[in-house]
Amino acid sequence: MQISNFSIKQLTVIASVMMAVTFVLFYLTFRYFWTYDTAVELAIERQNEEVRRVKTLIHLQKNDLAKSISDYAAWDEVVDFIEGNNDDLLVDSINEHSFSALQINGVFIFDADVSLMWGRMYDYIYKQELSYDEIRYKFGALLAESLRSRTDRITPFVRFLVLNEQPHLLATSRVCNSDGIDCDKGYMMILKPVGETFSRTLQQATGLQVHIKTKRDDDTILDRAQDNISIIEKNDYRNDETLFLEIHHSVKLPPFITWGELSAVLAFAVFMFAFNLSVVHIMVRPIKRARSALDQLMSGESSQLTQQDTFISYEMRDFVYRVNEVISQLESKQQELEWIAHHDALTKVGNRRSLQQHWQTLVEKQPKHTSLLLIDIDYFKPFNDHYGHVEGDNVLQQVATALKEAPTESSKFVARFGGEEFCVVLSNDSPLNNRQEAEWLRAAVETLTIRHHYSPIAAHLTASIGVADCGLQPLGDLQDLFLVADRALYEAKDAGRNQVVIHLSER
Repeated sequence: MQISNFSIKQLTVIASVMMAVTFVLFYLTFRYFWTYDTAVELAIERQNEEVRRVKTLIHLQKNDLAKSISDYAAWDEVVDFIEGNNDDLLVDSINEHSFSALQINGVFIFDADVSLMWGRMYDYIYKQELSYDEIRYKFGALLAESLRSRTDRITPFVRFLVLNEQPHLLATSRVCNSDGIDCDKGYMMILKPVGETFSRTLQQATGLQVHIKTKRDDDTILDRAQDNISIIEKNDYRNDETLFLEIHHSVKLPPFITWGELSAVLAFAVFMFAFNLSVVHIMVRPIKRARSALDQLMSGESSQLTQQDTFISYEMRDFVYRVNEVISQLESKQQELEWIAHHDALTKVGNRRSLQQHWQTLVEKQPKHTSLLLIDIDYFKPFNDHYGHVEGDNVLQQVATALKEAPTESSKFVARFGGEEFCVVLSNDSPLNNRQEAEWLRAAVETLTIRHHYSPIAAHLTASIGVADCGLQPLGDLQDLFLVADRALYEAKDAGRNQVVIHLSER
């Protein structure tokens, strides 16, 4: 059978069938070697982002508990209680209301010899006393980190602990005077349950289903590979893996192909088959008309082709023109959305997302010198309260502009970190003059001379700046550098505000 014996329509049917089959095979091959792996990698990346969100919230919870124990342990009232001079402490400051407000269920106070002065386990939800026999003879081990800690400043420690078969956060610290120094007065320990209530808090904050389990709840889950579930193992005070967090991801790993996709592919293949037949019919029709016209001409009959065939190219040109218009509009909207996604809507400077991306770029380039500055407007809340939020927003815009336009001798990136806080990243291949750079930024805010009659330190708006200097160290986790800058900012505020404090990042 020779191909020349087939008509154009028959050849088109064969070619259309082959094209449809080829399309299906090509799609499945492309899906297997390209898009499926990409989709799986994207899903895994999003699942990892969900895990990071959970870890961040746990870190914040531990920081809150560390701050709570620091507030109590660095207090002359507790020192007096240990020395036997303040029996009112338990009535006025460490009572049922304290347990409920801090959402804790255990407080223990020890003297300098680690002898228990007072301890209580209390369920603030059901308002009943709890037993602490399980840890009665483990106080030394639980306080081990605090026993080894320095005595010239308060240093809280927060660990996980399984108590009465329930997961807890354990916070320990030396007891100091109210200035947070002379930390040789005794020891303090606080226990906070992290059971179902904590799981619900994580779910509300992240939108994820998170279960906190001990190993005795399910000794086998850590050995089972499960799709769409991540396990975060946590060590207790002995550095043993006694509990874990089970995260059920909202982003699921995609299947290779769904019935819906397969149906769509097959439907598209059928459509291609029918479309090819239609196109061939349109293409063959003028040929048939031309042949008919030639036959009539050869028989002596006058004939001509209709002019409607010429309309096809016009419609295609019009269609392409309209499609280009739509694409142009979509590109314009896409650029606008990308700008919004990377900038703070109020101040027009970068937001946290663009800050993270800028930092990732710096990590890849590894400039020789990098510093991170946290800038906090002094007494901004009183300003907002007395001058109004509209004026407050106007001030934030002015401050953001001043920070961007402040003089600098390095590459500068400005972002709004939240509320009245701004973040500035400086980078350069030559050494940075952090003091000069920070003072330029501080002066830029002060030079605005925005009246602030409710500030106790000045009649106009000022700002405090904490600087984290990376030195010559390779760039690492942005969160670690934030902690260094935040401590420096805290010192600047504590020293009277409207000044600069610089800390060297040590990793």
